[in-house]
Amino acid sequence: MIQDDTRQTIKFVAWVIGLIIIAFFVSIAIFYAAGSKSRGNDQRIAELARSKTPITNISKYYHLDRGTSSYAINGTNKKGKGYYFIYLPNSKKAYLYPAKRGVSEANIKNEFKSSNSNATINHINLGWYKGEAVWEVAYKKPNGNLGYTLYEFKDGNDISEVDNL
Repeated sequence: MIQDDTRQTIKFVAWVIGLIIIAFFVSIAIFYAAGSKSRGNDQRIAELARSKTPITNISKYYHLDRGTSSYAINGTNKKGKGYYFIYLPNSKKAYLYPAKRGVSEANIKNEFKSSNSNATINHINLGWYKGEAVWEVAYKKPNGNLGYTLYEFKDGNDISEVDNL
């Protein structure tokens, strides 16, 4: 009788471990599938940029959705000249900017930090807003409130700020 109970307990534990392993792999598959759209968009914009622009090496991807969904990349050509490429998938329009004709991500980060020294930057994105290229800085304040600031790509002017979300 004790031997029978031990076998049933071992069977039960084996089933539980098996279900946990299956649940683990299913959750990995779900997370992978959830991110596939973003990975696919990154691949599509990279292919588009490499085929239609001088960009050959991509250093960073961006995504911004402020009323208009936009995907952007930062990259260089064969000679090392920097470019920013913004693609608007809904209208199928694309914009190529030489890096020297706009403000860099590093400069925007410094600009933001100089006026918001207490805030922590969550991320910086390049994209499209009201017909122009913009940088978005999303941040968190020490009190836990969130906010974002939009800067013009061409000259770095602050054009919109939403604070204390």
